[in-house]
Amino acid sequence: MSLINNNFKNNIYRFSHQAMNTIFEIVIDNEEKVYAEQASNAAFEEIDRLEEELSRFLPNSEVARINSLAVGEELRLSSDVFECLNIAKHIYNITKGIFDITAGHIIDFWKTTEGSNNNKLKESVFNNFGMDKIILDETNYLLTALTNDINIDLGGIGKGFAIDKALELLTEWDITNALIHSGSTVKAKGILTGNEGWPVSISNPSNSTQTIAEIILTDNSISGSGKQKGTHIINPKTTLPIKDNAGAWAVTESAAISDAMSTAFMIMPIEDISNFCNIHNEISCIVIKKEIFNIIKNDIFISNNFHENIILNIVL
Repeated sequence: MSLINNNFKNNIYRFSHQAMNTIFEIVIDNEEKVYAEQASNAAFEEIDRLEEELSRFLPNSEVARINSLAVGEELRLSSDVFECLNIAKHIYNITKGIFDITAGHIIDFWKTTEGSNNNKLKESVFNNFGMDKIILDETNYLLTALTNDINIDLGGIGKGFAIDKALELLTEWDITNALIHSGSTVKAKGILTGNEGWPVSISNPSNSTQTIAEIILTDNSISGSGKQKGTHIINPKTTLPIKDNAGAWAVTESAAISDAMSTAFMIMPIEDISNFCNIHNEISCIVIKKEIFNIIKNDIFISNNFHENIILNIVL
């Protein structure tokens, strides 16, 4: 995804920072440059802080400590980690287990064993994932492990959560018009000068030169997932890499939720996606049904609730 108009002039500034194995970019409109840079640096420091808590690959992170718990053990979490896990639990519930942050072992298996027969997965892997294997105590911010060898992976929600928190910090700095993106997730606040919001384009995952749609973001977020990243998207119901949908974008207010739902929409059948968006009207989506270099409108599914509060222009 990219900004449609990136030839910025006057008081529009952009800053970038590497974190969470990607490049985060902040664009700030209608502010003094030094102040915009100071605010952006504070937001990037917040993203770095969250990475130290949320990454399962950093040995001292809270998530790494969760993953080392034995059955029955408890861990008191920071408010940020607990909030991220609670959001993930909410998405797990509303998608009926399609989005599952506890499937880290399954993800690792398919990263290292391409094309293997699913029966080779150890029985312990099947028995140790699912949000029902942990208890979250909202009063005391405690997590209790109900099984050994938990493997939480926040790769499908962590970047979006960090963007939410970074934009909250920019708001504390009285920044009124800004956009933050991590490549796969974009969240906007206010408007870009001369526009109705922040114009963003989305492209065919199988052909980056083909623009599919243009969308105007205003105080909301869009996230995308696609097969071009390999077999990192696993269907927890089958423990197999996805085979069907080629690309999916979710739009909602929260970047954490749009991040998670774009992954879920890659897994769900189109009929289930349609029913889901009818029930959860605050979440809209676009899905490319199959991998093809030059797609046409018939290759795209757009949820019925898109027109209600979002400016969308399909350019095919």
